[in-house]
Amino acid sequence: MTLRKAELKVLLALASGPITLKELARKMNVSKSTLSITLHSLERKGLVNIEGKRPLKAKLADNKATQLLRKILLMLPKNRTLKVLSGSRLKVLSALKVEELQPPWLVQLKANVSRATLHRVLNELMEMLIVGKRKEGYFISERFGVLKDFADEYFYLQNFIRAKEFDEKAVLVWSGVEELILATETFKGKHLGNFQLTGLARFSDYGLPLVSSGVYHYYWPARELDLEEIVIHALKAGYDARELLYVIVLLKAHPFNEERLKRLAAKFEVSSIVEDILEFLRGKVKSYPFPSREEVEELCKRYFGGCEGDNEGKTD
Repeated sequence: MTLRKAELKVLLALASGPITLKELARKMNVSKSTLSITLHSLERKGLVNIEGKRPLKAKLADNKATQLLRKILLMLPKNRTLKVLSGSRLKVLSALKVEELQPPWLVQLKANVSRATLHRVLNELMEMLIVGKRKEGYFISERFGVLKDFADEYFYLQNFIRAKEFDEKAVLVWSGVEELILATETFKGKHLGNFQLTGLARFSDYGLPLVSSGVYHYYWPARELDLEEIVIHALKAGYDARELLYVIVLLKAHPFNEERLKRLAAKFEVSSIVEDILEFLRGKVKSYPFPSREEVEELCKRYFGGCEGDNEGKTD
């Protein structure tokens, strides 16, 4: 779902304006059949429009991603743009932040790349002075913030298209690098294609059946979700007193990996509330919207026959 170099070459060629497919093939020195495959891929990604009858014309779609691409071309030469915005570099750019340090493990988690790929890409971007490093953290230089803007917008666009294919009325709750959480009013089962039901609706898998609020959350791409992921997805989808009560009871009733919970919280940017939940589980008093100890004990007894002591993040 990243941009291949062949796709990016076509986008750069179209940046100067609409052009017939015949002229574009000649300009790029590629066959019409090869160009057609690339154009249709870009069309599915929402980046190119193909119009007319004969001759067919191709042009950049009018959206934020293509607007940012034009802006980048005013700043970087085409050969540099081609190198920076294709493949895994696009993933790492989206995972990084502008002038804000992030440790490599967090960048890797967000970018969904291997450790070796991450360090190769970071070194390449540092050589181009796009990425900087201080202490144990990496950041994008402010001057190149538009590159991150493009990467974020590109992955958001792909996730938006994928969500709408799943359900026309679906809303993106969270957009990451080749992964997403959506909300829909239509229950489509626990698994549908590459989507998995997640959040509060999956608490029943752990003995905590909840009355549906009429909104269901799905995570893509599908794989078996563990307790920590389901909890973090629930918190990312939004929480109030009700959600906090259920999350706390679930974590009290089941062993969980605290380190994994914290890492996922950092990835989904819910670290603050997760830290508060962990402190509550250790006995610290928390004000509203946190529940009372009595509420927690009552729910524990109702569904689990009681929860012995506070679960402090023990691994299964």
